[in-house]
Amino acid sequence: MAWSCMTNAEVLHQVEHGYRMPPPPSCTTTLYDIMVECWHKDPMKRPTFETLTWKLEDFFTLDNSEYKEATVAY
Repeated sequence: MAWSCMTNAEVLHQVEHGYRMPPPPSCTTTLYDIMVECWHKDPMKRPTFETLTWKLEDFFTLDNSEYKEATVAY
């Protein structure tokens, strides 16, 4: 478990001060960037579900070397 080495209070403190978990080993930069947008401290700056839909559709239909199936659990 990613946060298992911290108490709940430590996790809260870290997140409130901008800490974000690193990407899983098989996660592309493009997908991680989308994840980070969703974690923005200001809720108004997070993508809407509509925006997420088109970003993820674009991501999964790209025909490039960055695309990988998400087969590894984090």
